[in-house]
Amino acid sequence: MNLISQMIGPTGNLHYLSKDQVEYILTKIDSLKQNEITEQKISSIADEQLEKAFGSSGEPSHALEEQLASAAFYLINMGYSQTEIEKKFVEVRQDPSKLDALFNMPLKEIYNLPSELQQNNSSQTISQGQSPGSSQDRQEAINRHIQAIRHEIPQERAQKVDEIMQEIVDHVRDNMTKQYENVFRQIHPNRLSRALKMLKQTKRKSKRLILILEWFFCSHLLSSIELKVEHWQVSSQATQGQAGVYTAGLDFSRYDPIVKDFNDSKLAKVINIARRILQTPSKKAIQKLGQDLTAETGFDEHLYFTD
Repeated sequence: MNLISQMIGPTGNLHYLSKDQVEYILTKIDSLKQNEITEQKISSIADEQLEKAFGSSGEPSHALEEQLASAAFYLINMGYSQTEIEKKFVEVRQDPSKLDALFNMPLKEIYNLPSELQQNNSSQTISQGQSPGSSQDRQEAINRHIQAIRHEIPQERAQKVDEIMQEIVDHVRDNMTKQYENVFRQIHPNRLSRALKMLKQTKRKSKRLILILEWFFCSHLLSSIELKVEHWQVSSQATQGQAGVYTAGLDFSRYDPIVKDFNDSKLAKVINIARRILQTPSKKAIQKLGQDLTAETGFDEHLYFTD
């Protein structure tokens, strides 16, 4: 067990193995002699699990199935579901010449994202204190995104949100658009209270008021876009580790204390970037914005994004 733990841990050469592969290896451990526990043997057992999971019910050549097992591992880490992989494998088993194409399929960057959001290319910027423009394509894209994040809120939380929103509306008055309100009501009360505090520290007629509203609006929408994330973790014993790929949104609320101290010009620049990302989202762009804001904090990210 100690040998295998070293191989599959975060610093081991087989750290990339999935949870299912590791569990399958453990079912075989009793049949192995100690001198058989090598990286090559453990890797072959892991490949065997992939063959079982993605194998065909027909009788294609063993060599092809071995290549498909490798392709399955590649596609899993590129973000494709088992259903999507199986569909591709059916095509390859019917026409093996399509095998190479499996290893050239693009990374699936974003999981929970309306397809309409990826089809707009017009640009829009705001200057210091200026209200966001009304580019029809961008507004339609953002409206669809707002619809995508709507969910039922527990009654107790809804009541708290209503109370905070009433104070926010009383302060910002006509600046609270319907679009802003739809998104603000999805924000957790703790963060909404932070927004209220920042807004109350800003004069009603100040140009900065719009920028603060925009920050909470855009950052909440960005946080709801889930990305493919690679994660590893070591136990307190430091002899066992686990790695995996899952989806998660980058929590932009952590940057509220940072942007609060930005001058208007710098905050407007961040908002312009966020607006452009919301129109044509990509993992690289979202990650880059998060990294740039992280650089302002002096703290490292806790999520490691695959590229």
